[in-house]
Amino acid sequence: VPFCDDGAPALCDLVDNDCDGSVDEDVDEDVDGDGYNACQGDCDNGDPAVYPGAPELCDGLDGDCDGQIPADEDDQDGDGWRVCDGDCDDTDADLHLDDEDADGWTPCDGDCDDSDDTAFPGADEICDDGADNDCDGLADLADEDCDTGDDDDTTGDDDDTTGDDDDSAADDDDDDDDDDGPPGDCQCGLTAGPADGGVTLLLLLLAAARLRRRT
Repeated sequence: VPFCDDGAPALCDLVDNDCDGSVDEDVDEDVDGDGYNACQGDCDNGDPAVYPGAPELCDGLDGDCDGQIPADEDDQDGDGWRVCDGDCDDTDADLHLDDEDADGWTPCDGDCDDSDDTAFPGADEICDDGADNDCDGLADLADEDCDTGDDDDTTGDDDDTTGDDDDSAADDDDDDDDDDGPPGDCQCGLTAGPADGGVTLLLLLLAAARLRRRT
């Protein structure tokens, strides 16, 4: 007669293990209704999703009762995401699928700062905030989007104050008098104009008239 122990658990061995007069009671029942009982290999007779040959569901359980939990269902870095969930690197807790700043990008999508909603791939670079807004590895003036070589800067453009055609140290009008002509006029000495010639002729005529009277 097989040995029994009052209160011992029933086993799938066709023996009255607990000395209650019944054989394999409970364990031969399909408690969860998945079509399998414990004697048929159901490793969790309380979960209808767990039975021999069941599909694995990315739930961290041995769904198919093969005695193993798939490696991609283990959250190795403890970030709350498994590889089967889409975790892009289950060895780095900073790479996950949470969008903590609600900018529409997660670290696994390429968000380089998930605490800053102005930083994500393709964002406009803000040139004075110290952040790499577009996640290209460059921040502020180091980013080509913040190029300062335009025509309005103060060093090297056409409007600079130290080398244009209108500066005060290199134009043509560099004396202090008020009679300067426009740039380009040549004041090359005083020469008699037409009016001065007429006065001289008049004086000569008067002098000739006086000589005639005397003679």
